Amino acid sequence: MTEAGAGTACYLYCLTPATTAGVAVPGAGVCECGDFAAVFSEVRLADFCGEEAEARQQDLAWLAPRVLSHEAVIEAVMREGPVLPAPFATLFSDAASLRRFVLEHQQAIGGFLNGLGDRREWAVKGLFKSAESRLQAPSGALPEPSSPGLRYFEQKRIQLQFERDSKARLREFCARAARTLGALSSASRERRCPAPADPGAEVLFNWAFLLSPSSLTAFRAAVDALNGEGPVAGLALVLTGPWPPYSFAPALPRASGT
Repeated sequence: MTEAGAGTACYLYCLTPATTAGVAVPGAGVCECGDFAAVFSEVRLADFCGEEAEARQQDLAWLAPRVLSHEAVIEAVMREGPVLPAPFATLFSDAASLRRFVLEHQQAIGGFLNGLGDRREWAVKGLFKSAESRLQAPSGALPEPSSPGLRYFEQKRIQLQFERDSKARLREFCARAARTLGALSSASRERRCPAPADPGAEVLFNWAFLLSPSSLTAFRAAVDALNGEGPVAGLALVLTGPWPPYSFAPALPRASGT
């Protein structure tokens, strides 16, 4: 969202209604854009554009603190009112081009912020720990020894059937969990499953939900109830949030002249 050039650029964190833009966020300023306010900071263009910048953005030591700062600014504004979060490293050539962009897309921005209200995004991940070892048929299901060969094939048959039944129960549970939680939210989205922090776990699903404060208690209770009836040992639903509503924000097209 920026044109090439030397010097500085406007780094956009988020958009918010002008009525909630009075919050002071360290290191960020506010650009008034009609009924909205753009929360931004001035950055060196060379930090984000060009070959050297592309290389730096692959360096986790450089990238991680800037991503955390990006999120911290958005979350500070979100505590005061609804936000339309911008992706990391969204740049404009100057404040005038940023203002033009917001005014050009004010209908989509206003529709989203007005519809969002006090709702926030919450995430529910399905973590399945030690999946391979959990899908072992109980030893009591094995037949009494006959010949070693027959026992081996019977073990394989029982194990395969057990795995099929377990996976079928797991699919049915996930579908039912999605319906149950979806009915308690204003909107829901499926998200890409991230790599788990625990190498012994697998992320089976990653769902985003829009929740109002009044619906959060019932939603938490539903997650707890689903955790109490998991169809296969090792499955846990993990609720986190609130987060900026990235999963529900409209994708604004590139503005002309930015």
